[in-house]
Order: sequence, then C-alpha cells, then structure tokens
Amino acid sequence: MAGKLYLKQYKFISYIKHAPFLLAIGLSFTACTGKNIYANLTSESYISAPQEIIEAADWGAAKTFELRIRQNEFRPAIIRLTQGEPYIMLVENRDDITHMLVAEDFFKTIAIRKILSQTLEISDINLIGLHLNPGEIKEIHFIPARDGWFDFEGGHGPGIFATDYIFSPLSLGVIKGMVGSFVVEE
Repeated sequence: MAGKLYLKQYKFISYIKHAPFLLAIGLSFTACTGKNIYANLTSESYISAPQEIIEAADWGAAKTFELRIRQNEFRPAIIRLTQGEPYIMLVENRDDITHMLVAEDFFKTIAIRKILSQTLEISDINLIGLHLNPGEIKEIHFIPARDGWFDFEGGHGPGIFATDYIFSPLSLGVIKGMVGSFVVEE
C-alpha cells in the first residue's frame, strides 16, 4: 500500500516538473493565432437555430455598412442595427499592423451566414473575434437576433484565445480606448 502511494506521489511530482513546459507549449499554440477565433457551433451561450434565421432572410435586401480601423480607432464607433434585418458588415484594417475585432457578446446574439475574405469563405460557425492583417477587408453576413447594447474592442499581438475566454495584455481597448458599440434595436 505504501509503495503504491509513493508511486502516485512520484508520478504527480513528475507531472508538476513538466507543467511549466507543457503550459508554455499550450500557450504558444493559442497565443500565436493568426486566424479568426471561433466557438463550437453547439455552444449553449450562442443563439439556437441560427440556420432557420439565415434561411428566412431576404439577402437581396441586406444593408451594407463599413467598420474601418485606422490609427488604432474604430470608425464609426457606434453602429445602430435593427433586430431581424440582414446585414453585410465590411471590416477594413487600414493600419500597418494586425488588429483584432473582439465582440464576443455581440457575436453570441447574431446568426452568421458567412464570412468572406480575399481568399476564404467560411460558414456554419460562431465567432468570438475577427483577425485582420494590414490592409485586409473581411465581410460578415449576419442577422442580429437579439436587441441590446454590445461593446467591442480592438487588439493586436499575443493573447490567449480559447472558446468563451479571451485575454490579451495588448488589448487596445484597455490601453488606448480602441472601443465601440453595436446597438441593436427592436
């Protein structure tokens, strides 16, 4: 019995010795993300049945608007939308550095039809944040399903980006006030 207990303690100590190494490897994979941040489609915190909302919409009547990032600022900073109406949001990074558009609370309340970039089309996803290289433009085709006031912020550089958790010490929302809001009305 004492031998088994010693063996368990030895294994536990060997795991602890390797924990910093394993943590560093894990963080390097999550911190060096060069892509958009997605959540699991079945995540309970997102709207249910987004496909039904997307299929019922008249995409020919979708309103298009732009969200520009320039000099570490969002323009416009406040975007007004109507619940249940289809939209195409063009997000353009006009800076010389990579930026993130992080709007997790807003993205949880919209039905995303697709995301387009110069090289990629993505559908059937839930979004947490959007990664934009210098000069890059991305389109998000979506329908707001809930009303409310939803803040967003920008960021760049390393961070930990996991489903339902975002942290970056270089968040420009915190450092420089690179923030804005989506206002969804009924």
